[in-house]
Amino acid sequence: MMKKSSLLFFYCYIGFFSLVFADGAKPIIPMPNDEASILLLMKSSLVDPLNKLQNWKIASETRSVHCNWTGVWCNNGGFVEKLDLSNMNLSGIVSDHIQGLSSLAVLNLCNNGFETALPKIICQSHFIEDH
Repeated sequence: MMKKSSLLFFYCYIGFFSLVFADGAKPIIPMPNDEASILLLMKSSLVDPLNKLQNWKIASETRSVHCNWTGVWCNNGGFVEKLDLSNMNLSGIVSDHIQGLSSLAVLNLCNNGFETALPKIICQSHFIEDH
């Protein structure tokens, strides 16, 4: 018969690995499709009177469909590196969701009609280059 401490260790061991390898576990590394969702969330808080972002929609199961969207540049892994929304007559709110674009290095929002301050995360981000 097993000792109580051995049995307790066994159950803790099984419980730990059940949690680690559970089917519902979320991946630690974001997938490019997650970035498409982030961009769509950002778009929902913008006013686009000239319909410049009309191709910002998921039309297929293509892995990096968002890399072909207006103003979006991606790296070879399908992650957004540059977001150039300049001169599009956009207004509204630049959403905090932008912080989910972990590879973003260049952000250009010049010559738009944003009346609110940018999210603090943009100013604090170490990954945004000064151009």
